[in-house]
Amino acid sequence: MRLIAFCYFLFCSSIFAQIGGSNTYQFLELSPSPRHMALGTWVSTLSPNSIHGSFANPAMVSDSIKGQVVLNYQPYFAGINRGTAATVFGLKDGRSILVDTRFVHYGTFDETDTLGEKIGEFSGNEVALGLAYAHHFPSKNLFVGARLNFISSSLAEYNSTGFTTDFGVFHASPYSNYRFGLVARNIGSQFSTYESVKESLPFSLSFGVSNALEYLPLRWHLSIDHLQNWNLAYKNPNQQQTDFEGELVGEDLNFFDEFIRHLAFGAELFPEQAFSIQIGYNFLRSAELSISEVRSFSGLSFGFGINLRKFRFNYSHARFSAAGNTNFLGLTFVP
Repeated sequence: MRLIAFCYFLFCSSIFAQIGGSNTYQFLELSPSPRHMALGTWVSTLSPNSIHGSFANPAMVSDSIKGQVVLNYQPYFAGINRGTAATVFGLKDGRSILVDTRFVHYGTFDETDTLGEKIGEFSGNEVALGLAYAHHFPSKNLFVGARLNFISSSLAEYNSTGFTTDFGVFHASPYSNYRFGLVARNIGSQFSTYESVKESLPFSLSFGVSNALEYLPLRWHLSIDHLQNWNLAYKNPNQQQTDFEGELVGEDLNFFDEFIRHLAFGAELFPEQAFSIQIGYNFLRSAELSISEVRSFSGLSFGFGINLRKFRFNYSHARFSAAGNTNFLGLTFVP
């Protein structure tokens, strides 16, 4: 019962309410850095000169980010704490490898008997350790990369381990400011299960495109997420409205409702300058977590970055629902 209750709490806290809860290791879907959260999703077309880009797209691991170290921390909902960290090591012949970790600590809970009397405590933690490498095809200005993740999950006395692989492709056009990215995340399986029941992992396929404007220091990013699953929409009971006859009328979902839930849009102002501003909008999060006639700005996110000579500070804020929102902090060391 404790495992069931704990997993229910975890899945209900997921970013994507409709698809959250259908897989294990759902923490793998949480934003990897403040910059990504500010832009609304896992952006696969960030700057190749920033370690943040390689978080979402392993194809962006390169010698240009060698020696960079990033530490990110997020006080999540309901006392949950999570964070990410990564660094890039140089190899021979101008090649590099990225080592990263993602962790989440769900806090400590009271264990009670059937009468509600406290008999102990239990907690939950999940960790993913990753190793990423990319290869460059100079003639086509094309990068391909992969990340291997080892996962350890401990929920009360239940434990599980597993692995995932991420594959990414990145292309920066030599004739324009366009960038293109394609990432398949969380391809893998469990080594050991919680209770002898093997569960699926949160596989996701995303495509991204971005462009820098010619006469304005702004780069926009458009991401098309969850390409592996067209049916993301469902009739949200919180979106019911009352008609002229006093009857409750639910949502009328159509092609546009399905399509828009796959999109996330973000923009960066002064992306390569000492001070940058990011803003994003995740249509899926907005559709799943907004409540009719309650203005919560669900799906909206924003943030900023401060670039000093050796350090870069990033902050982001994401609007989830009327029940709560979250902040994300990050510090990057640049050699």
